[in-house]
Amino acid sequence: MNMVHYPNLIGEMAIRKISKKSVAECIGVCDKALLNKLKGKTQFTWPEVKTICHTFFPGLEPDYLFATADELKNQVAQANV
Repeated sequence: MNMVHYPNLIGEMAIRKISKKSVAECIGVCDKALLNKLKGKTQFTWPEVKTICHTFFPGLEPDYLFATADELKNQVAQANV
């Protein structure tokens, strides 16, 4: 099962038509390494987060873009209490 680990990041990339390949090139990793990061198998480094935000999403906060699916699910659950 391919779980989306960073739904906000994936969604914002889709809205802006930003390819995974362009993000991978921007942070200096291969496509497979980026996919591992997007799936949560490996972590993004803070410099990678800053580069992605600065290059592709200058108006969005890292906390929003890199919120995990679990964090978002917990926020929804807490809001419904």
